[in-house]
Amino acid sequence: MRLLTTIIYCLFFSFQLTAQDKFNSHDFIEGNIPSYKPSFDNSYPAWGKMLYDENPNFLEIQKKYNEWKKNPSTEFKAIERYYKIWVRNIKPYVRVNGEIVSQINTPPPATQQSISSENEWSFLGPKETFFLNESGGEMLPSSCPWQVNVYSFDVSKSNDSILYCGTETGFVNKSTDKGDSWVMLAKDYSFNGGITALAIDPQNEQTVYVAAGAQLHKTNDGGENWNTLLVSDGLFYSDKIIIDESNSDKIIAAGSNGIFYSTDEGLNWSNPWEYQSYDVHFKSNDASIVFAITTVNGDFKLIKSNNGGASFSTVSSFPSNIADESGALLAVSPDDSESIFALLLSSNDTPLLYKGNLAMDSWEVLATGQTDDFPLENWQGFYDLVFEVSPDDADVIFAGTSSLYKSTNGGESFFIIGGYGGDFSIHPDAQYMILLENNEAWLATDGGFTYSTDNFTNTNNAYSKNKNLVGSDMWGFDQGWNEDIVVGGRYHNGNTAIADFYQPKALRMGGAESPTGWLMKGKSRHVAFNDLGPGWILPSSAESSPEGRFPFSKYPNMDEYGGRRGNMVFHTNYYEVIFLGEGNSFWKSNDMGQSFELLHNFEQRVRYLQISYSDPNVIYADVVNQGLHKSEDGGYTWIAKPSLTNGENGESFWKGKLHFDISPNDPNTIYACLQNGIWSADLGKIFKSTDGGDNWTDWTANLNPYSKSLVVQPDGSGNDIVYLFTSNINSENANCYIRRHGESEWSIYGTDFPVGTDPNHALPFFRDSKIRVAGTSGVWENDLDEIDFLPIIQPWVNRPIIDCVFDTIQLEDHSILNHENCSWQWTIEPEPIYIENENIRNPMVILGEVGNYTVTLSVTKDGTTYSKTIEDMIYAKECPSIENCDNPAIVPKENWDLVYFDSEESNYPGYASMAFDGNTSTIWHTQWSTGNTPYPHQLEIDFNNEFKIYEFTYQTRQDGENGRIKDMEIYFSNDLLDYGEPDTIVEFENTAAPQTIIFQNPKVGRYIKIVALSEVNGGPWASAAEFDIKACYNTSAIETKGFNYLKAYPIPTNGNLRVSLPSLNSYYYTIYTIDGKEIKRGKTDMSIDYFEIDLSDYNDGIYIIKLQSYDGKEYFIKSIKE
Repeated sequence: MRLLTTIIYCLFFSFQLTAQDKFNSHDFIEGNIPSYKPSFDNSYPAWGKMLYDENPNFLEIQKKYNEWKKNPSTEFKAIERYYKIWVRNIKPYVRVNGEIVSQINTPPPATQQSISSENEWSFLGPKETFFLNESGGEMLPSSCPWQVNVYSFDVSKSNDSILYCGTETGFVNKSTDKGDSWVMLAKDYSFNGGITALAIDPQNEQTVYVAAGAQLHKTNDGGENWNTLLVSDGLFYSDKIIIDESNSDKIIAAGSNGIFYSTDEGLNWSNPWEYQSYDVHFKSNDASIVFAITTVNGDFKLIKSNNGGASFSTVSSFPSNIADESGALLAVSPDDSESIFALLLSSNDTPLLYKGNLAMDSWEVLATGQTDDFPLENWQGFYDLVFEVSPDDADVIFAGTSSLYKSTNGGESFFIIGGYGGDFSIHPDAQYMILLENNEAWLATDGGFTYSTDNFTNTNNAYSKNKNLVGSDMWGFDQGWNEDIVVGGRYHNGNTAIADFYQPKALRMGGAESPTGWLMKGKSRHVAFNDLGPGWILPSSAESSPEGRFPFSKYPNMDEYGGRRGNMVFHTNYYEVIFLGEGNSFWKSNDMGQSFELLHNFEQRVRYLQISYSDPNVIYADVVNQGLHKSEDGGYTWIAKPSLTNGENGESFWKGKLHFDISPNDPNTIYACLQNGIWSADLGKIFKSTDGGDNWTDWTANLNPYSKSLVVQPDGSGNDIVYLFTSNINSENANCYIRRHGESEWSIYGTDFPVGTDPNHALPFFRDSKIRVAGTSGVWENDLDEIDFLPIIQPWVNRPIIDCVFDTIQLEDHSILNHENCSWQWTIEPEPIYIENENIRNPMVILGEVGNYTVTLSVTKDGTTYSKTIEDMIYAKECPSIENCDNPAIVPKENWDLVYFDSEESNYPGYASMAFDGNTSTIWHTQWSTGNTPYPHQLEIDFNNEFKIYEFTYQTRQDGENGRIKDMEIYFSNDLLDYGEPDTIVEFENTAAPQTIIFQNPKVGRYIKIVALSEVNGGPWASAAEFDIKACYNTSAIETKGFNYLKAYPIPTNGNLRVSLPSLNSYYYTIYTIDGKEIKRGKTDMSIDYFEIDLSDYNDGIYIIKLQSYDGKEYFIKSIKE
């Protein structure tokens, strides 16, 4: 293949690289932001120091950073933030050996692709993020600024209802209603980098200037059309753009390459100052005088122009020898036109606030950071820095990095407004701020806009203004199957949940920035995030509260912030059976993620995988340094498929970097491409195999793409339609391409695709015939090419083995099916004792008898019926019971009593009794808020019955590692005063999964003593979410009617139900709905051996009746009311 090379950053060799050795040539690469690089510090870790070398090795920097990140002894926020930006942009210049070169490979022009569909791509969300109503309060949750990282914005001086803003992800949005709503501009235009500066012509709000990378872009029609201003030998970086209000032909830009000056609306530029300049301002009452803050030889300098910016000289009275650690800003105010203010991020992580008297040519220190009067710290340096003085009152000063602070007394003292503290719901990490007359204030943060009408005085006058703001960076992306729910972790803005029943609202689920978010696709509204502890049951509306939590213990490998993604897949017929790759291993869960079984260790990191829809025994997995593997037995054994990455097809470095999809009708037909990550810019190819990966056909045809991901759908005849998504790399626009059955080339699919996006992942949503892609522009969707594709039917049920014949199971439809004009019919043989409704999509079922069950799902769509039968799909077992030692059960804990504990946290949650309260969201935690109690730690529990104990289970805390017990002694006894020697000594793993100890010979006892000897990370604490035992009664002296002999009739009942009692005694009873809600409790009459219950006032459904005797024995009856 012929490669054209384009020299990019070597153009910057002619720039002034100052004597401070702050910049190197690799800082001036396309899309990077050199101004965010702090000054060199000898205390930096090795990877940080290497960023100042002229010829560093990228792989060595990356390796040392990863090693340091595992256990950083000190935080270096500014250089780490710069590293994260630099590493994403350096990728086109990195060779396989880690060498950073000055030339990049760009693809030769591909054959022109036609647009094969006029279907429009549309923005799905997140459209506006709202707080989660986690407490269940009656007050409706408000919108919140956790949406998009806004780097820069401007408010029109000719019409303050008009704003433009630029995002970190490289998109420009516009509002014409004072931020109440936003519209994304230029979907078909790529700015090729974060928008570091933006300015609106003060005389014409239709003219806007935007800086991204080393280029300036301009529109003259309000954002409909854009063009670049700088020629290839005149490129420069801009962090601030100002325009003369009296003469909008005159523009000044400040940035890493100095000050640039234009007198003809940006057509031509001079460079009157060649040192890095952070900020530039006109004097508030005289545009012929211009000030800029710059850095020379490592120290801050103030420079001044007396000719409107044509030339500059240093201000000698400005304080000298103030080291530039991380950047600076200036501020001016019409209320005090003879003063100028400077905020300098100087040594020792300490900001300095100065005020200059222009008439006296003198300076004074107003405040020093990290003090009680001015708590501000440098934080992440110039990346997060705002500084403004009110135009109405120069005593009102705002300064912000991680948090926003305000002074009302001219800088004598500051108080926190929001961020990491304060009364205002402001996202941490301030990016840009504008103060207007009449006390209006606009603040942009890593999460978007907050607007105040009174300079952040009253919280009731501050508003989140982010509706339809595009630019959320989706590091994670997953969606439901039969429910239209989308989840994902976002850079800066935590996890979100989007649903058709929430729109246009999206929920802020919490978390910070993790490539996560997974749907339990067969369970309604069940989602999991790797940084939020247990899974969540989402609320039924955007305003209601979450409906519970559930244990979930492993997550897929998601590397490069999700750019090199793994995934979890679900068994085609059992939705609680999950497969994923974590670490070097392939794992399987049979209980919806509560616990996992290790099936195979690849000895290298497992990344992307897929399970065949037509044969769930067939699974493909991509492994780092090994490449594609195939299993034909459900993941237990694997066969390498090396031909895809042996150099004859894809290259060897593709191993662990693949994306692929399987034909829904054929487990041996697979489509694969190179998956570009966050840190790569590799030209890819597309391949097709029809023999399970042994042989491949080059399917790239007329493309030469920066490939990212593939999606396959069936057409109306059952043939494959393939979609390819590409990335916005090296100024090549991102896009979606399609290739239909029988076509020899690819064509562009749809219009209005956001070409500046970097896709993360794409998925089909067959229920509504949609295709969706998530990435740096949020989530977008389009209609599938054929919305009336041929249905492929698949029944779905919880799992293959049901532990109790009276358990309620739920059937689901896992068909590839557009649900419009569909009806369902289920048939189960033999017939179960209860089925909710055989003509709905997801009926609840009670099987009732031990044995195998065959399931048939028939779906009628548009008058045609499609069916699938799975023989012996389910096996139902006899119910376990604490009265049956041949089939013991988990012992109910209502009668357990806490006998002793050595330490507990005095704050909720943390009480020792929470170790057996039946709620995995609460924990026992030893003392920590008022000091630490050293190991060992001890709990003693009274079961209030003597048991034969077959298993002991320890469920660790779900929301973190602190206190997870490593070494433990377990004692059982019938004598509270004599436990004897430990029955078991065990070492537990550091995992969120429950860990069960199986006793080959059952232990006997009424009491348990748990002695924790150490913590997994060597800490002084112990914690537990739950302790459980599987056991049976160790006595036959009590005459009872076991669970199997209790009678209740009639079942189903239309109201009255008679329940036989185990004996002539009084029993307490409680009635629950199937989802565990208590609806009634009472006490039976001890003179008769039955009691009657009237269910006529309750809704139709399944009810559980629990009986409890005085000695704590429990009985359960399941009834159905119709």
